[in-house]
Amino acid sequence: MADLKLLIHVPDSKRFEPALKVAKNFVMAVKDKKSFSARILVNFEGITVLNNFRIFENLFREVLDLGVEVYFCENALKGFNIPFDKVPEGGKTVPAGIVALVEWQNEGYKYVRA
Repeated sequence: MADLKLLIHVPDSKRFEPALKVAKNFVMAVKDKKSFSARILVNFEGITVLNNFRIFENLFREVLDLGVEVYFCENALKGFNIPFDKVPEGGKTVPAGIVALVEWQNEGYKYVRA
């Protein structure tokens, strides 16, 4: 079985919900056929989704339960003055989103911009 690695980049808050839906669709399409790994990285202005995260909670939980990892950029948190405690349970952080994007692509993740 092929190992599929998906990386969805969310630099714009309007694209967070579509990113969650695309990740869910990806997992549902491949989970019984291929091994996979799926990550979402939220950085730049996209980080402002944390200011009103309640509207995304159910879909966020769904994708986490499917094995998708969701990362939030610490530089963006600082840059937009968002407290780290707003990162939802199950969410992860990376120090610099741009570095993570490059490193993960070097590991074979395929980049998709939400």
